[in-house]
Amino acid sequence: MSDLIIAAGAKALTHIRKHGLSPDHISAIFGASGAAKWLAIAGLDHKVFAQFMTQRTEKTPVDLFGTSVGAFKLAGAARADSDATLKVMADAYIAQSYEGPINLQSIDTQTDIVLKKSMAHDHDGDMSKGIAEIFANKKYRLHIGTVRCHGGLNAKVWRQGFALARAALLSTFTDRHLIGLAERAIFSDPRSDIEFQARDGFPVRQASLTPDNFTKALRASGAIPVYMKPVKLDEDPAHIYHDGGMLDYHPVPSNFWPQTDGLVLYPHFYDHFKLRWFDKFYPKRKVPAHNLDNVVMLAPRPEWAKALPDGKIPSRQDFPKYRNNEAERFEKWHEVVRRSHALGEEFIDACQTGKISDLVQPL
Repeated sequence: MSDLIIAAGAKALTHIRKHGLSPDHISAIFGASGAAKWLAIAGLDHKVFAQFMTQRTEKTPVDLFGTSVGAFKLAGAARADSDATLKVMADAYIAQSYEGPINLQSIDTQTDIVLKKSMAHDHDGDMSKGIAEIFANKKYRLHIGTVRCHGGLNAKVWRQGFALARAALLSTFTDRHLIGLAERAIFSDPRSDIEFQARDGFPVRQASLTPDNFTKALRASGAIPVYMKPVKLDEDPAHIYHDGGMLDYHPVPSNFWPQTDGLVLYPHFYDHFKLRWFDKFYPKRKVPAHNLDNVVMLAPRPEWAKALPDGKIPSRQDFPKYRNNEAERFEKWHEVVRRSHALGEEFIDACQTGKISDLVQPL
């Protein structure tokens, strides 16, 4: 049995069974929040960008959208050398070290290190060259998903805690638990003419992504409230920006993405999607297939994940778990990344041989 699940929404399923899957069929690539979970598909992402997408002949740029670590990895993929950058990013993420307290300051410090290693040119700490490559890339247009905060989330940390606690209670019976607290804010490559349309009750604030606000927008996309410092932007000093995963934990295109004839390629660490951040606490809550019509999901089988070190994919909880033995965490996470490259090889083989038409299954 293949270790890789290839599943598609109704429209994408019909397309693949008839035509197979080519990079020319892709109009967008999505990336989900999930912190260290990304490492389980780091090799898959690498093969998608360093091998599959390099065969694209269609000149229309592909849009990239992600929240949190999904935005981080897609920013790396949009650099001139995605092959090298995605490898460096995985190594940098694994190498995060917390010898002292794990708090707002230490998490921010480690995040800065990951960013600098991933975006700097020749590891000199200057991110401007790497960022410039993203804006000069003719193949991709990057869009970073964040949350523009209101009410109790647009306040001091202790008030954010109360606001989140109330939202957590409301989340037991509604997916609109962040109404009045969170507004979807997307920072888009200025070369893109894409227009977003809110369909889930949460407005979309679209702003231009620039070299000046790039780092703050990217950091905001993964700034978990209470655990990490909020981000303030010079152009909007009255609001703070936080983790885009609160609203779009596993971003669902039909909630805000324009309708298109192209397919949305979605490398993912799970075989299902969760709508909001709090939904991860409710196992039965999954995004229905009819909301994923043109999505092509690539994900490891649960059996593959159970065979990994510790019997699961990595998670943010591993940081405190291995705090007194980081070398063991480093070793296990590197092994996860090593194995994840086989998932990418399966995907490439399925596309090149045409077997994907038989392997693809309904979402």
